[in-house]
Amino acid sequence: MSKLSLAGAWKLRGEFMDVTAERYNEVLRKMDAAPVRATLPAFLKLEDLSEEEQAEFLKDPNPHFHVMTDKSNHAFPSKYGFIPMTVPGDVTTALIENGIVEEPFLKENTKKNQWIKDLSWWLVRDFDVTEEMLNEDIVRLNIEMLDFNADIIVNGMPAAHHENAFCAFSEDIKRFLHVGKNQLVIRLTSGMELHYPRDAVSFYCASENAICDQRVYTRKPQFTYGWDWCQPVPTCGIGRSIEIEAFSGAQVIASRVDTLKLDGDDAEVEFHFEIEKSDMVSSAECELTYTLEFEGKTVYTGKKTLMLVGGVNFAEERVTIKNAKLWWPNGYGAQNLYTFNACCVTKGILHEMQPKKIGIRTLELDTSKLEDGSRNFFFKVNGVRIFCKGGNWVPTDSLYLRTPKESYETLVREGAAAHFTMFRMWGGGTYEPDCFYEYCSEYGILLMHDFMYACAFYPDHKNDFLFEAEREAEYQTKRLAHYPCMAIWTGNNEIAESYTDWFPAPIKPERFYGEKIFNYIQPRAVHRNSPLVPYMPSSPYFGDRANESEQGDVHAWSFFGRHPKTKFKFVYELEAFDRIPARFSSEYGFFGAQMESTVRRYLDGAEMRFDNPIWKHHGEFDRKRSNIDGAIDRHLTEFKTLDEHGYLLYSGIMQGLLYAELAEAMRRKPYGAGDLIWMYNDCWPETGWTIIDYYLTRKISFYFLKRAFATKKLIIRACEGGAEVTVINETPEAFTADIHCGYMTFTGETDSLCTKTLKVAPHSMQQFHISVCNDLKHGFFFASAEGFDTADSLRAYYRDYVFPESDAKIEKVEQDGNDLLVTIRASVYTPFAYLMTSDDRVHYDDNYVTLYPNEPKTLRVENCTETPVLHVAAPAPSEETKKASYTDSWF
Repeated sequence: MSKLSLAGAWKLRGEFMDVTAERYNEVLRKMDAAPVRATLPAFLKLEDLSEEEQAEFLKDPNPHFHVMTDKSNHAFPSKYGFIPMTVPGDVTTALIENGIVEEPFLKENTKKNQWIKDLSWWLVRDFDVTEEMLNEDIVRLNIEMLDFNADIIVNGMPAAHHENAFCAFSEDIKRFLHVGKNQLVIRLTSGMELHYPRDAVSFYCASENAICDQRVYTRKPQFTYGWDWCQPVPTCGIGRSIEIEAFSGAQVIASRVDTLKLDGDDAEVEFHFEIEKSDMVSSAECELTYTLEFEGKTVYTGKKTLMLVGGVNFAEERVTIKNAKLWWPNGYGAQNLYTFNACCVTKGILHEMQPKKIGIRTLELDTSKLEDGSRNFFFKVNGVRIFCKGGNWVPTDSLYLRTPKESYETLVREGAAAHFTMFRMWGGGTYEPDCFYEYCSEYGILLMHDFMYACAFYPDHKNDFLFEAEREAEYQTKRLAHYPCMAIWTGNNEIAESYTDWFPAPIKPERFYGEKIFNYIQPRAVHRNSPLVPYMPSSPYFGDRANESEQGDVHAWSFFGRHPKTKFKFVYELEAFDRIPARFSSEYGFFGAQMESTVRRYLDGAEMRFDNPIWKHHGEFDRKRSNIDGAIDRHLTEFKTLDEHGYLLYSGIMQGLLYAELAEAMRRKPYGAGDLIWMYNDCWPETGWTIIDYYLTRKISFYFLKRAFATKKLIIRACEGGAEVTVINETPEAFTADIHCGYMTFTGETDSLCTKTLKVAPHSMQQFHISVCNDLKHGFFFASAEGFDTADSLRAYYRDYVFPESDAKIEKVEQDGNDLLVTIRASVYTPFAYLMTSDDRVHYDDNYVTLYPNEPKTLRVENCTETPVLHVAAPAPSEETKKASYTDSWF
């Protein structure tokens, strides 16, 4: 086998849409054409031309041109030249690098790049082919991701057409090649031009900011056309790997290792192989050898002699692995990974499989019935119930093909640092590259993985669309089958729910468009290629209706109420969180502003002020702000007293409080099984739901959710007759804990103290009641124990209290390697104390913490030599609270 990478320097040119693949010769002639004026580039704007040239240019009768006459926002193909482009990559990135368009996420630049979707894009690359390569049986062009509508031309001959960004392109092009110099031309378009007008199905498309609801006909990342939380940034390109592969003989093209059962320290596993033989018209003997290695030592070797036919062949073997080292989710145990190798020898030709990392673990979805007739929705790994803590993963960039590998590791590592055990792969995005799944397996993050369909009905009445849906399901389930992080496949995002709940009778669709895909094609593909991974037709799902609160997976958007004291429509009621009957919530979210460094970055020198249209463009518009400002008013302080800096602070704190409140409410329920926020990361810089922003900066809310998701956690809530204490231990270690409980005033006086000694089992949750009766207007119930953060019973209605003025201070600063250890203390209850340096991107092991009277707290400032400054965010009592406090005899 030999491989020739085609990554690197290519040439790019835009043409009008009606310059189709058949006209490739006239496009290529422009590569070496000499311009009339040396200053004319391959792309130009009208202002680059003289008045006479503009007048001539505007005479062009091309119908696509007339939608692109805004000369400040559009560039047009001239008659001359190509620009350089790096592949893998996308067209927009190349235009940015060549100075033709501006970075879309600065200022309001997303509005300037819409014209990119209205052109066809031509990519050209020359390459050399050797005689040895052409002597192989098969010479394939393999492209991992083609986005989207692609014509492939090899040496002037049409070689293939491709219309699915979610399936790799692979085609034998040997017949088009010759020894020496060859040329590959790929024409790409957004694909939207194929589907105007198609309204009967796309009418039911629920993308508020989308530029084109006909996205449902295109198998490419749906979010790129815009969503209610992101601007449209249309693009196309060649993603991930691109190479020519020449081989003869046989090779393993798919494989996995299934863990069938655990028996003490042993594991019964089954090896699965799909083997391709290159000669289609003959059989041949093949020696298949495969091994499992752990920490450099071979723990199992298997060998099989197979008689292969041309094309695809299959092999399996079931064995027992002694003293198996199990893979566990983050916090529940170690992420032990084995190295899986395989090779084939056929007619003396050896082909080795790319080594894979696999985990030995069992996984099941427990939907057993409860006494009240409802059902559980627990994931069990190695027989242990897992509480799924985490968030929804969306693509890391609207120009998703430009995300570097390092960004994937950073985001997965940050999720693990926040004690995540699961990401939900949202169906409007994309199937990520292999490195992402490798990092999730390495860091112990399970995946609830949508197939890439979202918030719309899909044209399953079209056979060509069903063909692509089946190819996609087959390819992705086979590609991802071996990763231990794969926990469940879900058919789509919110489409089952939309059919039952979103459209009233006058406009209700006549049928459930998409059922052939979600209820037939996808479950069959999962069963064929990863039968031990559960499948669910949609998210949410289960019950008589898809989003039924007491069954299965829920998107918990409907549990937010309105407080009678406020004029704002949407305010989050904490008592409603406690009443949520959901077993597993895979979506809910609260808005929160970004750190100031991020805002400054996308403002790009513009002033940071509330009425700045750039700031509004990046998520600070009225509908969203009414939610944020109302929540700040209800829970923390009077919003109108805040300037822009105060808004960023209190908006972040408010988001963190609400995320933590609902997380704790879900974790303390005996039937609570999962809490996934909407959303974890972002594809562009905006005020939104995330705890990590587009620039990979931790938002304030990151620290609140991290504490709420701690693997060892105390939760205390006031209840009738006292308080209920929840003790959670997700770790694999058992221990004995002395839980100290009681009542404390805001100035540190204590009462009703008691200690309960508990034996805390691994992977356990238990609860107990304490009988206390004290004034909760001026203090709180608390629970503390060694190895746990102190918990208190205060909720986020901080405006209902009058807190004493804090005297928080830094007591000590110590150097610990590259980190600083900063000890802080206050003599009174201080809800929010935080450290800051001149760089708000600095990481802390914890921040925005509660200080209890005279209880020191040490915070680690990571990779920092600058001594931080301690700040306090002080909630302001409401007018009603202040009036009540004047007559309160307690003072």
